Amino acid sequence: MHTRRLRREVALGLGLGLSIILLLTSAVSGVVAGATSRVVAVLYPETDTPYRKIFADILSGIEQGLTTEVIRLYSLPEAPDVPALRRWMDQQSPAAVITLGRLPTETYEQLGLKTPQVIGALDASPQTRPNVAGVGLAVDPALLFATLKQLAPGKQRVWVVFDPTYDRWLMGLARTAATALGLDVEPLEARDLRESIQQFHHIFQAADPATDVIWLVADTGIIDSETILPAVIEKSWQRRLLVFSNSLLHVNRGVLFALYPDNIALGRRLAELASRASRTPDTQSSIEVLRAVKRALNLKIATHLDLDIHRNIERQFDLVLPVW
Repeated sequence: MHTRRLRREVALGLGLGLSIILLLTSAVSGVVAGATSRVVAVLYPETDTPYRKIFADILSGIEQGLTTEVIRLYSLPEAPDVPALRRWMDQQSPAAVITLGRLPTETYEQLGLKTPQVIGALDASPQTRPNVAGVGLAVDPALLFATLKQLAPGKQRVWVVFDPTYDRWLMGLARTAATALGLDVEPLEARDLRESIQQFHHIFQAADPATDVIWLVADTGIIDSETILPAVIEKSWQRRLLVFSNSLLHVNRGVLFALYPDNIALGRRLAELASRASRTPDTQSSIEVLRAVKRALNLKIATHLDLDIHRNIERQFDLVLPVW
């Protein structure tokens, strides 16, 4: 049985533009030795805790997912050496490139290369980056609504404030998912914090706590952590309105539940998209909603809302905050 050696080169971008190449090898069975393998480049940012763990998990998932390709990693500092990155890309000649986060994505796009790109760990959408493959940070509304129905099956209407510049596409998916589950969606547009305040004021006047809920999209342009979020949490507590989100931080602040990235599974999905792009580079692509998720539940809020959540349901959540 022949084996092929899977090579992983880690290029560490340094402040002076010098790159250190670390070559790691591991044997992979089942592939004929000497066969030409496609190269997938992965660009990611140099970060500190806690973000370092996030990117490490995504990279681990990518490694798990790309079993027949050569993976080469390049980390970018805050002030990346763009010419050095271009030289590195020319040397590697990848069949596809995965860019993780804002800095690597924008830096790669400066190069103007034609290599198929897959975007991850970035709040991207088909509106902001059309015709590019990848996974955004917006959680699939179908998964959010399914969790809502699991915890509070009597709810009927979902209010959501969104920025149409970025998330109009998401509202289309939300309507389809809601219809399938017997829910109505009331999307309200806001392009800044001032408009967001007005829309949430309308929601708290119109919403019926017996049947209505609020969905918070994780968009700091319209839901910031200093003004909008605490006001919504306080008012929803007073009115006993159920609120859910796609931000783990919001669960700590007082929403009932949130779906948030499963970073290892996200890495595997990015690997799948990159492998496909490397094989069929002319295939039409688009940013996907996030389906690789974990779930968090706040039991204090559940108790406050008089929700009877069985222990079997609790065990299905990855993180359960205790009753205060």
